[in-house]
Amino acid sequence: MITNIRQIITGFGLGLVLQGPNIAAQTVLPSSETSIGLSVLQFGSFLGGTVFVTVSQTILENQLVKGLAGIMPDLDPSTIANGGATSLRNMVSSEELPVVLGVYNDSMKSIWYLGLALACWVFLASFGMEWRSVRKEKSKPDSV
Repeated sequence: MITNIRQIITGFGLGLVLQGPNIAAQTVLPSSETSIGLSVLQFGSFLGGTVFVTVSQTILENQLVKGLAGIMPDLDPSTIANGGATSLRNMVSSEELPVVLGVYNDSMKSIWYLGLALACWVFLASFGMEWRSVRKEKSKPDSV
């Protein structure tokens, strides 16, 4: 249930902000530089996504290994980290499963905190953008 709520919040947030930077760049930049500005925005978006998927995976694995190492000495944490969330129930016994799921949940919280920190950083960086209206001004008719 909580996972579904998180997915809804994530989808809602992405839907609200996905096209905003593109519209802002088209509004602020002169026509001759719009294509370059949009290209830079897309490059930054794709590069950031690529880099931070890797960073998130590293955080998840490190938190799993750290969390499970002290709790279950007979369990190899790297096996769980490399196995993925879908195979957790097959890797551990039913007695160990609640502990492993708790550690996995705490590890996932670390990734959410990373996303929150990045969102806050982008929010603060957005104040460096010039504020303009996206509405086109109506041309005034020539007076006779």
